[in-house]
Amino acid sequence: MTQQRLRDLLDHDSADAPPGGVRLADVDARVRGIRRRRGRAAGSVAAAALAVTAVTVLTVDARPAPEAARAPGDVWAGALVQTAPARAQPRLPLFHGYAQGGRRETFTFASKAEAVSFALTCPSGGYGLIWLNGKLAATGACGPTIRQPPGWFGDARARDGVNEVSAAVVRAADGGTGTMTAAGAELLLARTASYPAEWRLTLVDARTRSCRPDVVRVDPRTGEITARC
Repeated sequence: MTQQRLRDLLDHDSADAPPGGVRLADVDARVRGIRRRRGRAAGSVAAAALAVTAVTVLTVDARPAPEAARAPGDVWAGALVQTAPARAQPRLPLFHGYAQGGRRETFTFASKAEAVSFALTCPSGGYGLIWLNGKLAATGACGPTIRQPPGWFGDARARDGVNEVSAAVVRAADGGTGTMTAAGAELLLARTASYPAEWRLTLVDARTRSCRPDVVRVDPRTGEITARC
């Protein structure tokens, strides 16, 4: 206690002093009482502060662990699948060489709705089967000897857009005689096992049959292939 505080206390007590005056022991007891009350008050404040701190710590610890940021509901987070670009289709004329007989070979090409012509060369004693867009288009004996240059095998009409050609060479002895039907061609090919045979199929616009199908010109600017007439 400061001296001023002690004097105020003594003056207050002197005003209501009991008979016989104020004793020093009474003053000392009064000072100890004031100190005890202040100590209790300070302890209460400290305890309250600790309680608030504990509640704050518990509240922080009780919070759930932070989650990864979520995309808004209107944002699609999936993988974007890109459609592969369409492959450019080759155009006429086309020349395809193969090394197996008894096996169907297939390719596609782009064309207008116009007539196309097939030329087929195969080993001696061979028989050719050609389908255009799933339909039997030409059949007959083929060989290395070209009777009507350049060995035209048959004609068919293509559709406007992408067309599909399938062809196969089998042994003429297995083809028999007479007219070959679509069902007969499928059965003949199904019964023939694959065997080594070098053969070649040429496909051109029927209007260019007078051109040499084995000689072509490539436009250096566009890459377009045209038959040389």
